[in-house]
Amino acid sequence: MLKSYKSHSFINGLRFSCSRTLKENRGKFILTLMLVIIAISAGIFVAIKHSNSESLSRLQEISLDDFKNGLVGSSSAFFSRMLSLSVNAIILFGVSFVPILFPIAEILIVYRGYLFGLNFALIFILYGLGGSLTAIVIILPCQLLTLFVLIMFYLILSKINGNCKRYGNTDCNRLLYLLFGLLVLLILNLTETLLLYLLNGKVILVI
Repeated sequence: MLKSYKSHSFINGLRFSCSRTLKENRGKFILTLMLVIIAISAGIFVAIKHSNSESLSRLQEISLDDFKNGLVGSSSAFFSRMLSLSVNAIILFGVSFVPILFPIAEILIVYRGYLFGLNFALIFILYGLGGSLTAIVIILPCQLLTLFVLIMFYLILSKINGNCKRYGNTDCNRLLYLLFGLLVLLILNLTETLLLYLLNGKVILVI
């Protein structure tokens, strides 16, 4: 019963933190959103500009062979993405303690947006209609949700750390938020991998 109460309390606290964070950090959120949109557009532009095979092989984060071999639902692709997401989350967790390190968090999130735009456009270029449907139906929502989770993860932790310093609260549940953030990212990654596997997609993002 105590565990159930603590879980319910954490969920309510998380919901409250999300709404308060968006209200109090509207400027940061809008700025990050705008920069991410610009980065995605830049990635798409770069992919279109370098649409010959030689340039594509240099621009892609994974090789053309990985695309052609259909490494979609493989455990290696899943764990590669999860490792990347975990490293990103841990870096964001670390920089959230120091407000002046906000640009580092911004660069990391914006760079992920750029990689998403780049790879998303390459899927269209390499695979035409079949790859486009897979990209729009599965990859687009999953990757946009992942970016949103990373943005909120950083903003919420920054708010918690700020409150802890300001009011001297020792019960800040930072690690609990970190674990919860990693769990959400794990679920998104697993969902994307399973959908691509079940639909026999031939493309995968490892960013």
